[in-house]
Amino acid sequence: MQAAFKRFPVACLVMGWVVFVVSLIIFLVHIASADGAKYLYHKEGNENDSSSSGPVIELLAPSSKQDGPIKPNFLYEPSSDHLPPPARVVEFYAPWCPHCQHYAPKYIKLAKAVTAKHPEIEFHAVSCTAHNKLCNDQNVNGYPTLKLYREGSYEALEFKVKDAKVKNVLFRLGFDVSEKSESHNNHEDQSDKKQIARVVPFRMHDVHDAWNDAALSFEFALKTGIFMTNGPLSKKESSTFRSWLELLTKTLPIQMSKTHDIVTMLLENFEEASQSQSNLSKLIRPYASPDNSQTWRTCTNGDNKMGYTCGLWQLFHIMTIGVVEYNRHNTPIIPTRQVSEILRNYVEHFFQCEVCRLNFLDMYDNCAFDGCHRLSDKPSSNEHDWRELPMWLWETHNDVNTRLLGERMDQSNQSKPNQWESQQARWPSLYTCPNCWREDKSWEEDEIFDHLHSMYWSGNPSYIKIPSEENEPRKLVRSIWKVGGFLVCIISLAAWFARLSKAHHHSGRHKKVDH
Repeated sequence: MQAAFKRFPVACLVMGWVVFVVSLIIFLVHIASADGAKYLYHKEGNENDSSSSGPVIELLAPSSKQDGPIKPNFLYEPSSDHLPPPARVVEFYAPWCPHCQHYAPKYIKLAKAVTAKHPEIEFHAVSCTAHNKLCNDQNVNGYPTLKLYREGSYEALEFKVKDAKVKNVLFRLGFDVSEKSESHNNHEDQSDKKQIARVVPFRMHDVHDAWNDAALSFEFALKTGIFMTNGPLSKKESSTFRSWLELLTKTLPIQMSKTHDIVTMLLENFEEASQSQSNLSKLIRPYASPDNSQTWRTCTNGDNKMGYTCGLWQLFHIMTIGVVEYNRHNTPIIPTRQVSEILRNYVEHFFQCEVCRLNFLDMYDNCAFDGCHRLSDKPSSNEHDWRELPMWLWETHNDVNTRLLGERMDQSNQSKPNQWESQQARWPSLYTCPNCWREDKSWEEDEIFDHLHSMYWSGNPSYIKIPSEENEPRKLVRSIWKVGGFLVCIISLAAWFARLSKAHHHSGRHKKVDH
């Protein structure tokens, strides 16, 4: 019997390790599929060098490493004899950019309409996340960017996205449009129209998720957002980058230790880091997460491509709460206007979603939400003054959320958001933090700040944990481990009892003894 007791925990341990290995395999398979987040137009399962979404040809990175940079024939003149390229349209985009995501179905629709008139015209798409060096070489300074090339020419014609109508594209490419009708271009193709939820649901997350996403977006920005040209940073860019890093050293929680290590290392090697993307990538490689393991946890709504911008907002919020924390315990005091100026300049130089960047700069430079008076360039010993910074950013972020909701509904030809939907787009929602809002939909400032502090610095209150259907590898592994481990232990326990009963039966100890 003692031997049986010894065997049971051993069996449970062995089977537990089996479940762990299976969970790890599933986790790695899930991660391996994360590369799809680099593209918007790529059809899964196509392993060619290019893949199409309708008439749009996506430039894919080669499956194996090749010598030298990628130079596709539709952008670079080949060295050997080659047929002259046809007229073509090229979109340079980033899959994480919300406006690129919104524009993708319109670009496909435009391509269909143009090629219906002139099948010889090609439409290409280049992901600047997958082809960062190529986009730098093409002087792409914002997303999305459209460039037109006439037949046989490699000279790019700059073209504004808002002007991308069938007639305008054909005219710029040198085609006769005098007798061409564009009426069908204004007709909505209902088959291409996707059903979009009117209000994006809140996802379950805690302060550790916020720190994780902020760290991933910080690393992602270092890999793709700092250098938009092949040369060194300009004097103003360099100054902004250094100021940003120095601010983060003071305002990030100590729990974000890896991010702190990266920031410290970059400041120690700043001259080298500011010279080129290759230098910067080489410096951060020992610290940063592998590209195919980057899984953002919050507000992605099941689409990992949304993770970067969401995580960047998380980083901004953490930083502004960190300013309050820093000023509570350190001197000299950091003025709130100094922080907001660093943030503004960072967005101007290093956030490449053009529409997002211009909207943020317009709001800041025009003193939206009374920022010019609420934020001061003079040090203050009053904590209420420090709190104005995270509250101002929170109001700015909520305005962006509301505007994006309206844009989504307008693009999908839905009615404008009603009052309830607009309120739900503001964070935190009434359900998430009922004490944050008054009956007239105004907010309780202290409650909002406490909620922000708990979300980004000190840990979440229990009431914000809202169930989510989001399929994340960490949840999948955790569920398999719990269920599998439970079943293994139950089966092992049953087998142990069966074996013990059998041994007891053979020993004759179960028989009644007559005296």
